[in-house]
Amino acid sequence: MDRSSAEIRGARAQAPAASPCFAAAAALNPASTMSARGSFVVPHAALLLSVAIALVAGRATAAPCALAVMPETVAVERAIDGDTVLLDDGREVRLAGVSAPKTPLGRKPEEWPLDAASREALESAAGGQVLELRLASRPTDRYGRLVGFLAPIEGPDHAGMAVALLAQGWLRTTGEERDCGATLREAEGQAIARRLGLWSEPYYEVRNAEDGASLSSAAGRFVVAEGRVASVRQAAGRFYVNFGARWRDALSATLSEAALRRLGGLDALNVKAGARLRVRGVVELRRGPTITVTEPGQIDRIDAPGGAR
Repeated sequence: MDRSSAEIRGARAQAPAASPCFAAAAALNPASTMSARGSFVVPHAALLLSVAIALVAGRATAAPCALAVMPETVAVERAIDGDTVLLDDGREVRLAGVSAPKTPLGRKPEEWPLDAASREALESAAGGQVLELRLASRPTDRYGRLVGFLAPIEGPDHAGMAVALLAQGWLRTTGEERDCGATLREAEGQAIARRLGLWSEPYYEVRNAEDGASLSSAAGRFVVAEGRVASVRQAAGRFYVNFGARWRDALSATLSEAALRRLGGLDALNVKAGARLRVRGVVELRRGPTITVTEPGQIDRIDAPGGAR
């Protein structure tokens, strides 16, 4: 069902601006909202958004994301999955810089309740709502979907929808989006620290970067790993950020010389021996487990003053 421009303008006039959090909502812990039948219970949209604001506001955080691009007012019909919505004009929008848990190949949907729970969380937060859409720097994906940021009308954080869902553990960041990247990762860090949502599940939990066997078992999958850097070395035109004395025994994050120059060098990434890092990406096996780094958002220094970079 399409809406006329007048209807959307009217809905915009009635839509509330982003409001302060409700104090009582801050106690909700989605990690404990699993039903007796093994399905996740999704809080109401207003509660979801207010809890997320409370969580992210609970400590020094990255500033709310403010984008220069002008917003388009859109009406969301429904959530397609945990990171994609259908607009009432037929267009699909995938939230930029994030990914929702999906049922792995070879598994049945009923075996993967987080898939449905993440979709229900997005549906609860965005379904039937009139929101602002700002397109990402790469505005479409290979499937022709729009890629961008959804937020309440005149909300202070232009990545507000993704931030809310990240803070509750229904999404994880990909590290590929530079727009709003620090804000997204800060919200994700709150959920990781509290083991909320997907971070409470063994399949998604943060891996120990010094545990080569665990990381090798996740080959071909996107993972998040944390550990202390043992050494940084260069060989055959690549830089290796090693989390152990031997490659096969721990993770190595690798960067080509070209990628490192483009990212501003090791100092810009805040990477050195002894630093504690959070690394995200697809695990490959090259003698031992490796993650190829091509974007700055794939690496966070988590022992730096103020937390994640």
